[in-house]
Amino acid sequence: MSRRRQTPWLHRWSRPLIASIAVLGALNTGYLTATKLFGGEAACPTSGCEQVLASPYATIFGLPLALFGLLAYIGMAVFALAPFAVKPERDKQLRANLENWTWLLLFAGATAMMVFSGYLMYIMATEFVIPNGIQSLCYYCVISAIFATALFVLTLLGRTWDDIGQLFLQG
Repeated sequence: MSRRRQTPWLHRWSRPLIASIAVLGALNTGYLTATKLFGGEAACPTSGCEQVLASPYATIFGLPLALFGLLAYIGMAVFALAPFAVKPERDKQLRANLENWTWLLLFAGATAMMVFSGYLMYIMATEFVIPNGIQSLCYYCVISAIFATALFVLTLLGRTWDDIGQLFLQG
């Protein structure tokens, strides 16, 4: 009698978790994008959000940096949910291919988001927090960095990778 190996719970739930975090990240960055585009002020318990969001680091090509974060989070949600659009009973091979390709895209996206968020956290710490004290902290930015790190961890641990070294070389 042979027993089938049970799939770990994290492997079964990683895509829905990634999609959920990506949607939360999209809401976070969407709020900041709308605030920046329509000229409002972000609701923040300190003045740090406005200092950070009004800095030259907050725009790229004249567009709010949060807009690029919004697009990245939307992309991550789409990549996480795309295989669920194909029914495995109807086209098993297409779904398997889609799962493999989107995992690579999720890993590349999560890696880029985490690295860029780390860079932005470094800038926020050195330019705003350390010289001005803790009141210069942007909570929305910190939350976005936590989401990006969670996406990276879930992408890394959410499936069994054939060769983790090759994965980091590709990433």
